[in-house]
Amino acid sequence: MPPTWEQIQLAAYERWERRGRAHGADREDWAAAEMDVAFQLGFRPAAEYPLASDEPVVVGGRPKPGCRFCERAAPRARFSQARLIVPDAVGATRLATAETCDDCYEQFAGSIDADFGRFWRSLASEDGTLDGPASVPVGAYKAMVRMAIAVMPSRELQHFADTIEWVGNPDHDFDGSLFSGTACLAYRTRHAYGVPWVSLSRRIDADAPLPYAIFALAWGRLVIEVAPPLCSKDQDHDGVALRPPGRSFTTGFGGEMGAAARRVLPLEVVERPRRRGMRLFA
Repeated sequence: MPPTWEQIQLAAYERWERRGRAHGADREDWAAAEMDVAFQLGFRPAAEYPLASDEPVVVGGRPKPGCRFCERAAPRARFSQARLIVPDAVGATRLATAETCDDCYEQFAGSIDADFGRFWRSLASEDGTLDGPASVPVGAYKAMVRMAIAVMPSRELQHFADTIEWVGNPDHDFDGSLFSGTACLAYRTRHAYGVPWVSLSRRIDADAPLPYAIFALAWGRLVIEVAPPLCSKDQDHDGVALRPPGRSFTTGFGGEMGAAARRVLPLEVVERPRRRGMRLFA
């Protein structure tokens, strides 16, 4: 359900008060309020974690650990330590998972996580502008989806079986039409977040033309959002491009308050001869 005029008006008024009741930014306040209210009506939080903390934060940790990606459990798979969820290419993160085995971690670290590191660095710029490539590489997108799977509540994993298989497939070939409209949203905020974070949001209305889940990663002044593809909850929306809706990611107060700049980066599609892919682990 789209937001009502009254809901947007109230949110825009609250932004005006936060701005110190200064005039001259009514259009920006209204547009940002409309985006944020629409998101709040369409999604509810499913998971949220800080990336920087005094003590490590570990997701998972069952008595008998199992891997979310290859589905092997100890002793068939080795779990020597909790593994970082967000690669250190973004900074010194403290969020880890106990549900990624050593083999999957090493495979991801040398492939899709390395792709993500290059993509993340390409978005940074010294002058504060939102720079970077015109599209998001498949490997980098897979890495962000891997992070979403890692922080996802275990009860939601049943809806992402095909997603997990796609992430674990080292072959990036795919049917381009299956991912038509898929994109990553990249934001440059006005001010840096004091504490970097990741979050996973879940769609409220099953009939809404929105992706079932949205993953966001914020560090410094950069925020990136992706919708994990191939979710069984999205099958009723076949033929509709389900991408994350925009948000304002407003930071600052008074005259320093402002919404983030945003770019839509479509998924890089490289069509190759169709061939049977192989799962990372049998």
